[in-house]
Amino acid sequence: MTKPKTLDQLQAEKEQAETQLAQEHHKLERLENRKKYLEKGERQKRTHRLCNLGGTIESLAPEIKDLTRTEMTELMEYIFSLAEVQRAIRHMAITHISQANREKELKANGTISSERHAD
Repeated sequence: MTKPKTLDQLQAEKEQAETQLAQEHHKLERLENRKKYLEKGERQKRTHRLCNLGGTIESLAPEIKDLTRTEMTELMEYIFSLAEVQRAIRHMAITHISQANREKELKANGTISSERHAD
């Protein structure tokens, strides 16, 4: 039979449990902060990419700067509905995937370094 715990022992266990709970809360808070940081980084990368794409489009057709968002959407829908543009997109996507696969194979074989420069 186990001996009943004293009040001091119970208080010590309570304090230990409260300390452990505080540590776990702090750990959870750090993990949540890390998650927010990583998500923010992904949003910043996406924003940067979209701004670069928009800048490229404006440099190719400066006239679009004055278009409203609706007009720009209509223009993009028209452009991307053209068969020639759809073929070009498929071709570029296939070329990109093939190039990425070749790079993976070369990295796996140790032929090229693991660093890749961003566009």
